Amino acid sequence: MNRREMLAGGMALSIGAGLAAPARSAAPTAPRTAPGPTAAQAAWTNLRYGMFLHFGPNTLKTQAGGWGDGTFPARDVVFPRFDPDQWASVARDAGMRYAVLTAKHHDGFCNWNSDATAYCMRSSPMKVDIVEKTASAFRKAGLRFGIYYSLWDRNCPFYEDDARYADYMVRQVTELLTRYGDMVEIWFDGGWDKDNPSRDWENRPEWQSDPAWRANLGKRWRWRELYAHIHALQPDCLVIQNSSSDLPGQIKYGPVDVRTAEHFDFVWREEIKVPRRDPVFEIEGKSVYLPIEYCTTLNQDWFDNGSAGQPHPSAATIADWYQRAVADGGNLLLNVGPNRLGLISEVHRSYLVEARRRLKI
Repeated sequence: MNRREMLAGGMALSIGAGLAAPARSAAPTAPRTAPGPTAAQAAWTNLRYGMFLHFGPNTLKTQAGGWGDGTFPARDVVFPRFDPDQWASVARDAGMRYAVLTAKHHDGFCNWNSDATAYCMRSSPMKVDIVEKTASAFRKAGLRFGIYYSLWDRNCPFYEDDARYADYMVRQVTELLTRYGDMVEIWFDGGWDKDNPSRDWENRPEWQSDPAWRANLGKRWRWRELYAHIHALQPDCLVIQNSSSDLPGQIKYGPVDVRTAEHFDFVWREEIKVPRRDPVFEIEGKSVYLPIEYCTTLNQDWFDNGSAGQPHPSAATIADWYQRAVADGGNLLLNVGPNRLGLISEVHRSYLVEARRRLKI
């Protein structure tokens, strides 16, 4: 299931019932043309380089892996120097062309004024809609904007009521796609929590050989309905679903518009997880083209953890990440998590500017 190959050859020539056809050599079957990108996919690929912005309560209180448990008080979500214009200037100086902001991470906190929950920026003393301000800043700087949304929600009290929670997600996604302008992409994460029996991100081989498990993937999320709803609201918004770090460049189930690969040279259980490079997949008997978006982070975690000392990828490493992503016909979405003040470190800017100089972009 995880390494579908593209359709081979064409359909065999068939002869209907009735008079027998004279014996002759079968005409050669024309090879099937491999699908190419849609107009929206081609426009997205031309962007090449984006800034991932992990930002929210996890910035203020980093927990294991940067995954908050949904108990951080909304009244404490305050960033005293929050400045998305500064973020956009860093992205522009780096040669980036789009950004993707965490609208909601696994903790369930919404970085916008959601009408669906009180666990959102409306309940913060800041009284600032972070999604609105960030979208505006990046568009003003001439960059495209997109959002990250976690399917998993550790705060929602009816999360295990699949029907009710699916309606909740539709309501929130509708807010995001109707209030804040055109989105270049929407990046979904956390799907493993209802997909995998372990409720962890690892995709185990014994599940993948189980037809019952494969048949139920995405059903608890009403994934097909959610995907269709997104494209009804914004036809050109590309939908991405994180397949997890151990399935880079692959998909667990569709439909999706773009594949993702978390990190470069990711090693899991002493095995290097090599991203699938072939962009053509067979989904439900149809060949589809799915470009790839690589993502990794400059921070020690995805969220800035406030550490006074940590290693930093070199400019040469950043340039290499970009070149590898482009060589695979995809994009690099590089995470640059703002700090607790609400600013991107000027140290990040210096490395990013030097990487741009090396790349000549």
